[in-house]
Amino acid sequence: MTTMLAAVFKGNGVLDVEKVHKPEIINSDEVLIKVSAAGICGSDLHCLHVPAGQYAKPGTIMGHEFYGYVEAIGIAVTEYKVGDCVVVDNIMKCHTCDYCKRGMDNLCPNSLIYGQTLNGGFAQFAVILESQLFHMSDKIPSFIAAQTEPLACVMNAITKLNPTPAENILIYGAGPIGLTFIRVMKLYGVKRLAVCELSASRREMALKCGADIVIDSVNEDIEAVLRKAWGNVCDTIVDAVGAGPIFGQAVNLLKCGGRLLIFGQNASAISKVAPSVITRNELTVMGSYCPHNTFPIAIDLLHDERLELERIVSHKMELKDIKEGIALLDRQEASRVIIYPNGFRD
Repeated sequence: MTTMLAAVFKGNGVLDVEKVHKPEIINSDEVLIKVSAAGICGSDLHCLHVPAGQYAKPGTIMGHEFYGYVEAIGIAVTEYKVGDCVVVDNIMKCHTCDYCKRGMDNLCPNSLIYGQTLNGGFAQFAVILESQLFHMSDKIPSFIAAQTEPLACVMNAITKLNPTPAENILIYGAGPIGLTFIRVMKLYGVKRLAVCELSASRREMALKCGADIVIDSVNEDIEAVLRKAWGNVCDTIVDAVGAGPIFGQAVNLLKCGGRLLIFGQNASAISKVAPSVITRNELTVMGSYCPHNTFPIAIDLLHDERLELERIVSHKMELKDIKEGIALLDRQEASRVIIYPNGFRD
């Protein structure tokens, strides 16, 4: 029986890299993918924390940000052929619940997720439903193509915000998602972009990615820094962290009529907010969860050289070294870590 290398979640914060059976196509609408590259997401870290900030099913191969090449197809597959380059939409919706029927399928309560409840991309091979795939140009470098899913998530948020060059915008967090927001905001022409980040190395990365101001919230007064630089506070704030205290802090850094978008998610986080601030200043608070018809947008944006997502990538590693990559992210000593299950492509 053929085996492959995979990173398997064992439960209670344990991830083991081990030999497992290579998956096979069972259903006629499935596709076998040879995984080229996969990104480590903040959600992966939350799943591995104890207590967990997000759920992953024990025994599941992790990894939900991945792409690769078609190795084999089921007899009912019509849109893909062997050799095609494809990227994976990791959330499999039920298509029958009320949310799915109302065009809100990213909020499907019955969804299954490759890398959390279904075997994902931290492996040499993965079997994926044809309906979960998108064509990807094989001319896009691996370390860029592997960022399609998080970019699609960010674009769902961006379509809600529709930022303009004239706004004062603050992003909390300069991890992989926060840095992606920076690059997209700059592509939208945003001229006044500040980033609040605890880690000195990540503040440096935020500047490298195009932030105009970086703020150390422990040692600096955020409002004072913004008023000195801009003469005012924020039109829009993006919480790319999801830590409890940020919500209460952020609403006090918005102009009247301002908008707060909460992107980072951690089920263990608790916030304390004065509702009167939201009411009195007519603030808009919104959430953004996963891609919502934004994979095609993300794939298109990857072809725009101005996006420059290569700025975000700090480490490229083989699958056997994935624990080192996770540790680096946990210590905030890395930004975007790309894993290569079948050896380096670029």
